[in-house]
Amino acid sequence: MDLWREIVGWAGSALLIVSLLQPTISRLRWLNLGASSLLMGYNLMLGSAPMVALNITLIAINCWYLFVYTRSARAARLRAATADGHSEASDRQTSR
Repeated sequence: MDLWREIVGWAGSALLIVSLLQPTISRLRWLNLGASSLLMGYNLMLGSAPMVALNITLIAINCWYLFVYTRSARAARLRAATADGHSEASDRQTSR
């Protein structure tokens, strides 16, 4: 059990460092979400309530911003398609 706990802790720490090196904020958020999840599990195994709370907060923040980015990207695609004279509904009908 101790070996797996240490593997989870080191993997979460490594993923956190890798996430901070990303050139795009979206990739940073996805990798940071994974790192926070691993580190939350690690801290649960250690019984460190403050660190679990911190990682739950980071998970919520990353999920929120990923939702916002996805929603705004979809809206931008819809605006671009509408400006071109197409709509999502007509695209769906023509693809059937």
